[in-house]
Amino acid sequence: MTTATSYGAAHAALLKEGKKIQIGSHDGLRSRKSVGLSRRHVNLFSVSVPRPNPLIRAVSSPVKPETETKRSKVEIIKEHSNFIRYPLNEELLTDAPNINESSTQLIKFHGSYQQYDRDERGARSYSFMLRTKNPCGKVPNKLYLTMDDLADQFGIGTLRLTTRQTFQLHGVVKKNLKTVMSSIIHSMGSTLGACGDLNRNVLAPAAPFARKDYQFAQQTADDIAALLTPQSGFYYDMWVDGEKIMSAEPPEVVKARNDNSHGTNFPDSPEPIYGTQFLPRKFKIAVTVPTDNSVDLLTNDVGVVVVTDADGEPQGFNLYVGGGMGRTHRVETTFPRLAESLGYVPKEDILYAVKAIVVTQRENGRRDDRKYSRMKYLISSWGIEKFRSVVEEYYGKKFEPSRELPEWEFKSYLGWHEQGDGGLFCGLHVDSGRVGGKMKTTLREIIEKYNLDVRLTPNQNIILCGIRKAWKRPITTALAQAGLLEPKYVDPLNLTAMACPALPMCPLAITEAERGMPGILKRIRAVFEKVGLKYNESVVIRATGCPNGCARPYMAELGFVGDGPNSYQLWLGGTPNQTSLARTFMNKVKIHDLEKVLEPLFYNWKRKRQSKESFGDFTNRVGFETLQEWVEKWDGIVATRSTYNLRLFTDKDTYEKMDELAKFQNKTAHQLAMEVISNYAAAQQNGKGE
Repeated sequence: MTTATSYGAAHAALLKEGKKIQIGSHDGLRSRKSVGLSRRHVNLFSVSVPRPNPLIRAVSSPVKPETETKRSKVEIIKEHSNFIRYPLNEELLTDAPNINESSTQLIKFHGSYQQYDRDERGARSYSFMLRTKNPCGKVPNKLYLTMDDLADQFGIGTLRLTTRQTFQLHGVVKKNLKTVMSSIIHSMGSTLGACGDLNRNVLAPAAPFARKDYQFAQQTADDIAALLTPQSGFYYDMWVDGEKIMSAEPPEVVKARNDNSHGTNFPDSPEPIYGTQFLPRKFKIAVTVPTDNSVDLLTNDVGVVVVTDADGEPQGFNLYVGGGMGRTHRVETTFPRLAESLGYVPKEDILYAVKAIVVTQRENGRRDDRKYSRMKYLISSWGIEKFRSVVEEYYGKKFEPSRELPEWEFKSYLGWHEQGDGGLFCGLHVDSGRVGGKMKTTLREIIEKYNLDVRLTPNQNIILCGIRKAWKRPITTALAQAGLLEPKYVDPLNLTAMACPALPMCPLAITEAERGMPGILKRIRAVFEKVGLKYNESVVIRATGCPNGCARPYMAELGFVGDGPNSYQLWLGGTPNQTSLARTFMNKVKIHDLEKVLEPLFYNWKRKRQSKESFGDFTNRVGFETLQEWVEKWDGIVATRSTYNLRLFTDKDTYEKMDELAKFQNKTAHQLAMEVISNYAAAQQNGKGE
């Protein structure tokens, strides 16, 4: 696998009905002092495009190209865009309901995707999905209420909580885009960089604990997000006519961004870190504390873990690099990958270290074929030692050995918890992150009445923060009436399940995910009961409508990845704490055949597992060859003498009558009998028996 590190000679200026756009020549992405290559000045030619603010000169970063390198179409679109402006700025002014191909690529950087309803036949009905950017999943009260209003006024009446702690707002038509975008911006929100070839939303544990380590992790996530936010103003030019609405940045963020002591920056560019070309593909970062893997740490391009001393004081960070979920069906050279250890840095160096990693990917990630442009492919090609060595050149120091950490745990933060500052927070499960109907109305009423801030979790759930103890009872009652139940009243299978939106709006979806998940979970619950698994037992189930992996199915114990109409590729072997990568078990499993595959797997897990062995660990220990043999030879559950369980049934006739009654409740005869006996014993103990 080769890497694309330089990019050819200058392109001609775009011509559009006599209007010209100012473009700089682009000779590569290596910055000054980079790997011994010298800076070569380029000539810029400037002409004007009608717009309220003057154009920024496009400055590329220079180097002598050794060879002409092929580039993808998106790379050329970015180069000609005058820092993500043209031709989107013109397309938004037309009466057409959609925008052209170049603009569909550029609007991603602004936090939006063009979509159409694939359920509808005939002419396409275009709309736009907007995604917010909320580091740590933090949502101020004002922003939540604004998003709720926008969903009703300009969307489809629902809000979608994503797997990266953000909102998605579907169904916004082109003529309303500026109104919606400016409303979000003026309500302390942003969609800048929620999509596109740059750093996406930075994850961190959503729990609002008043603990040094959690607060330090969240502040670090905020700082990294600020460091890697685009600086050239294209977003504000487009949506609020150039008005800058930004909070003051910490001085250490500004210092780290401007530092060019190791050749990381484009000195004369409005985008000192990104340049004209930004990154080869999307870039994902997560920050957390030891043991807390609520962020799916190892699925990110960069994972950052706070390391504290014995007194709980943050000292530095372990860094992990090279994770990523996306792949392409039937292209074996694409694959999901877990991040691996890069090293340790002291806390004062974290922004410089992260910047060095980003620049290494910017300079060396492939730009010829977007299937291979994520940083995971660069690291897989180079190996971690070479990657570390190059990052250290941009960092200016050697990484220290990673510090030892305890085992990871998945933490959902559902239910009621003490914040540690006298207040409470309440984590609420939301199936597939879809907030609508009575649930949406009630959440708004509570958040507005009690003036609550909100946190979104990486598991598509929502946390209400800063609740006084006196409010707990009325809030619990109101939530329950809207179907937002405490976790003990929610099916355990649902609590850890995730699904992407897929059909009908996602253009990449091959089959259902969100709309299909409720039926899949009900059928798996029925299989559990049939094979005798207890209600409180569960497996991590995730589904996506295509192989891009937005709901991270490759980390699930049981992953469904759409590979055809009403058909899924099944992945097995992830673990509950999200530290193992699943593997492909079967292809082209039709939705109506799920029981034929899952029943033998769960039946044997029930009977052959070791003590407290999860389903994922069980499938890895037994091996896929054995699992495949069980599926192929499965003839259903065979009734044997032990099925009658003579401790409960003295004869076959009694068993068969009980079995007949049990079927009406989707239970086994044994389960129903135990329930009857337990209820009878409880009644006797309470003095209610006759």
